[in-house]
Amino acid sequence: MVWGFLLSLLTSCAQTARLDEQQRLEVFQFVWNEVKEAHYDPKLGGVDWEAVRVQYEPKVRSASSDAEFYRTLEAMLGELKQSHFAIIPSGVYSAQERASRSGSLGSDTGLVVQLVDGRPLVVRVRAGSSAAQQGVPPGAEILAVDDTLTEQLLNAIRERKLPPVEERFEVALSFFSLLSGSKGTKRTVRYRDLEGNEHTVVLECRVRPAKVAQFGWLPPIPVYVESRRLPGNIGYIHFNAFMPEVMQELPQRLRELNDTAGLIIDLRGNIGGIGLMAGGVGGYLVSKETPLGTMRLRQGTFGIMANPQPYRYRRPVVILVDEFSLSTAEIMAQGLKEAGRVQVVGRPTPGKALPSRLTQLPHGGYLQLVMADFETPKKYRIEGAGVIPDVEVVFTPEAFRASADPVLQKALELLTRNSAQQVHSN
Repeated sequence: MVWGFLLSLLTSCAQTARLDEQQRLEVFQFVWNEVKEAHYDPKLGGVDWEAVRVQYEPKVRSASSDAEFYRTLEAMLGELKQSHFAIIPSGVYSAQERASRSGSLGSDTGLVVQLVDGRPLVVRVRAGSSAAQQGVPPGAEILAVDDTLTEQLLNAIRERKLPPVEERFEVALSFFSLLSGSKGTKRTVRYRDLEGNEHTVVLECRVRPAKVAQFGWLPPIPVYVESRRLPGNIGYIHFNAFMPEVMQELPQRLRELNDTAGLIIDLRGNIGGIGLMAGGVGGYLVSKETPLGTMRLRQGTFGIMANPQPYRYRRPVVILVDEFSLSTAEIMAQGLKEAGRVQVVGRPTPGKALPSRLTQLPHGGYLQLVMADFETPKKYRIEGAGVIPDVEVVFTPEAFRASADPVLQKALELLTRNSAQQVHSN
C-alpha cells in the first residue's frame, strides 16, 4: 500500500518532538543504510547511492526545521524514482489515531476530482455527501478550493515535469487533500458547470460509515465495503483497501449477488493494502489456481496466487480502475485481466505496485521501504506503467450529461450486452 502519500496528508497537523542535529544524522544514516541493505536490487537501478549520501548529508545538517529535514529525506528517496518509499514522522500516526478516536477518520466533502484534458474535473459525487446535497454536478471544473487557485496548484505540479500518468495521480492526490478535513470542516469551492456558469458553494466534511482497520504498525485506516444491485440485475461491489476487514464481509456480499447476470468490482480509489489479499479476493472469481504475479526479493521469489474458494462467482466480471487504484488493486486487476477472467474498464492506474514494509526509525517515526520488485505472469512490470484498461473511458461533457458516472455506465453496458448475448446463444 502507498501509505506514504496517505499519511502525508496529516503531516501538517502532526506534532513531533524536535530533533537535534545529531539525531537527524542518525535518522539519515539509518535510512541510507536500510535502502542499501534491504532494496531488492543491490545496484539500486544504477543509482550511485554513495554519491547520494554525500549530496544529501550537508542538506540534512543545514535543515532549518524538522519539516525541512523530513522533506530532505523524502527527496533523497526520490532519487530512486520508485513508489512505496516514504518517511512517516511519528506525529502523523498520532494525528491519525486522534482522528480515529474523535470520529473524524475518513471525513471529506464527497467530491472526486481528476485531471481531464489539463483541467481538474469532478468525476464522481458521492451520494449523501455535502457535495451531493449542494448539487455540485459531475463534469464541473474546479476553479478554487478555499484560498488555493486551481491554476496555481496545477502550475506547481507541471513544473515537476512528471510523466502524464504520474501528473494525473498528483493532481488527484492534491484535490483529495484539499477536499478532506476533520469532521465539520468547511471548504469553499468555486466551480464552473457544464454550461460554463460559475458557482461558489460551502461544503462540509462528513464522515462515511466505516470500519477502522489496523494491521501491524500501520495507522488506523477507514475501510468501506458496499454492495448493491444495479439495473439489468448487475451486481456491484466497492471497497477502498485490501485489509482483513474486507474479507470478513466479501464472501457474504458475493453470495448475496450470486444470481446476478454480471458483477462490477469497483477498485477506483482503492489505495491497496496487504499484497497477498489480491489472491484472496481473486480466489472467489476463479475456477483453478491462477497466478497473479511474482515478487522478486534480493534473495528468492514469492508468488501471489488466486486459489479457488468453495464458493465462487461464475458470471462475467468487470473491474473498474482509475488513477487512484494503487498497489494491491493494480496487482489484482492486471493479474485477473491477463488470466482472461475479467475486463478492466476506466482510466490507467498510476503504476505504484512495489511491495514494501514499514521499519521504525530512531527517535520516532517510520520508513516505508521497498523490499521487492513485482511482475505479472506475462512479465509485465506494473511499476511506472500502470494497468491499461481493456476499455478506457474518455470523459467528455456529453458523457457527463448522459451519466453521472460514465465509467460505471460503460461497465453496465458491457455486462448487459454480454448477458443478452448469453441468453440469445442459449
